[in-house]
Amino acid sequence: MTSVTFFFRFVAIVLLVVSIVYCDLVGHGKHELVNGKIVKLRGNTKIAEKPEDLELYKSKEGSCDVEMDAENITIWYLKHSTTTKEGCSIDLVVPDPNNPNIIKNKYDLLMFFGIQHNKELSDCLMDVPFDKADNFNYSAIATNLLPFSFSLRNGEFDGVKKGYPERHKNYCGDVLKCYNKGGKCLDVADYTVGWARTLKYIRSIIHPIGETDYSATVHITEHDQHEADAHYYFDGMGFRFYTEVPKTYSCFKHENVRRPEKWKITDRDHNDRIYNHLYTFHILPITSMQMSMQNIWIKCDKDANKENCNENAAFQQCDKMFVTV
Repeated sequence: MTSVTFFFRFVAIVLLVVSIVYCDLVGHGKHELVNGKIVKLRGNTKIAEKPEDLELYKSKEGSCDVEMDAENITIWYLKHSTTTKEGCSIDLVVPDPNNPNIIKNKYDLLMFFGIQHNKELSDCLMDVPFDKADNFNYSAIATNLLPFSFSLRNGEFDGVKKGYPERHKNYCGDVLKCYNKGGKCLDVADYTVGWARTLKYIRSIIHPIGETDYSATVHITEHDQHEADAHYYFDGMGFRFYTEVPKTYSCFKHENVRRPEKWKITDRDHNDRIYNHLYTFHILPITSMQMSMQNIWIKCDKDANKENCNENAAFQQCDKMFVTV
């Protein structure tokens, strides 16, 4: 897999937190969050410094399929795995987001996504020929999607597993535009990263789940290989590649887009002066995006017989997707 050493220079090497027992608040370890601060890291919590330290975490319910080495921390999303059906959570410790010597603002976040297949990627990526943006076939991207979120509080993770309930029209950014394109008003927006191909190139996209306005796709590399990857940057407004993020949305308000929160750890038992903030990352189950993406991108509400319109649609044709956090 491609080395991402440059990525960790930017985020100052994020380390994993391995949670030994459960409690009932935030993250995989259910740590205590009070007034925006982690007052207690629950249980016998330790920082994972080597691959062997992950074994206990990986044996717990709700854990991610994660690997680490001296440079990279990689979370795998395997076709037909437990993670695709149930999602997973992982707890990370990061440096002080207000330290100007490390990052520019408290929302800065660089994420590295990738896709793999045992054959050439052209075997599992759907082709999306188009001559202008309006004719782009976004249903092709729905064949390989990875939904994710971050900084979910107690109960929010279980809530999004069921999908996103429709809210009052006042929650929409542009209610008529949202309704006319098959969307519904939402009170929060999480994300999905998708993959497809155009001509000889692989295309990637990060898109807010449930939004009807299409996000820009970017060329990554040619598809006559087994792996491709892309890095996206969250700048406090949303994710972007090398283009600007949209300033407005139709099906929710901009202020309700989920943002990564890095909570200061005030637990006296945590003595690391550099990695002193907690950040949680979540891969969401397929059910979280199923209804909205089926109707918006595939138009299943108009023709339920299309591929990927059934309730067990996998949204994954390639063998593996992954994210480095």
